[in-house]
Amino acid sequence: MSMTDYAQRETERTIKRLPVMAQGDVRFAFVPDLHYKSNEEMRTAVENLIGAVNQISETEKIEFLCLGGDNVGNYPPAREDHIAMMRELAAQLSFCKVPWLCLKGNHDDNSIHGAEDGTHVCRAGAEVSDIVQYEVLFSHAEEYPDYHPAGKDLLYGYWDAASSDTRFVLLNSSDAPHIMEEDGTLRYSGQWDNAYSGAQLVWLADTALHDAPAHVIFLEHIPFNAARHAESVRIGEDALDRITKAFVKGEKLRIFSDDPDFSYSIDADFSGSSHSVPARIAGHCHSDTVTYDKAGFLEITTLSAGRKISGVYPDDAGILYEREPYSANETSMDIFTFSPSRKMIFATRYGSGVDRKFPLL
Repeated sequence: MSMTDYAQRETERTIKRLPVMAQGDVRFAFVPDLHYKSNEEMRTAVENLIGAVNQISETEKIEFLCLGGDNVGNYPPAREDHIAMMRELAAQLSFCKVPWLCLKGNHDDNSIHGAEDGTHVCRAGAEVSDIVQYEVLFSHAEEYPDYHPAGKDLLYGYWDAASSDTRFVLLNSSDAPHIMEEDGTLRYSGQWDNAYSGAQLVWLADTALHDAPAHVIFLEHIPFNAARHAESVRIGEDALDRITKAFVKGEKLRIFSDDPDFSYSIDADFSGSSHSVPARIAGHCHSDTVTYDKAGFLEITTLSAGRKISGVYPDDAGILYEREPYSANETSMDIFTFSPSRKMIFATRYGSGVDRKFPLL
């Protein structure tokens, strides 16, 4: 897979700025909100991204590349075209020499194109099921020995970076059940009704956090606690926070829900050892932000990788970063370096935007 001259220069510039790795450090690439579209501009940007990851990893090992949700754009609106774009993106990613993983975004099920005018009510027919998304963009990850999918057709799992004593938990923040009402509308729309299913919460407590290493970093599409998107419905977020805080503090936890659509019963015992959750990292905002969410965890978001709606939302410094096609600013990717010994997370930017670093408490 070839790279353009400007992407080659940007890759070399990125490599020079990466922090020197210390013992126990781990590095991964994060590319949220690509909103892939089947055109030459986007194909070029993705080829350059993959080429950059491959080249960076030759000298500065990257554990994995994570596509942070909203991987495919909702244009054109037809379900069949949406799936075709997913397949085209997967074909390009097959040239990536490092493991690549996906998160599910709120645009990835295409349900927005079933929306009734002026409402958040979606009619069935436009949506792309989790089963199809898993087959096209998730199933290949079963081949990676360090990745542990929650199960077939489930869009969440975890990655163990043993050399750094770190586990990455990849969550599905749009994990609502597919229920069709008698009038042909969906009870929950993947576009607007963001949720953690009861099954996902049980898996988190009983599997992903069970016998976890010293450090756990969470990755998902929509920021935790919807801190930057307060309009989002967030079913199950309180349970997620209670599980995570009990895990960090080394406590026992017993919670349940009798909601028929989101039922769970969790009896977890994290006593005996405390753990570190250095950060919870997400996309969705299309901008660079950092805050401590309502559960007290460091929350980081990354600028959108695609040109869709780019330049609309400013970062924390009030700066807008617009995309310029066929240039070093055509996309955006963070190379995250977690350094436990330095108590620091570094985000080195390839493309549009700036480098950032986050001291850990």
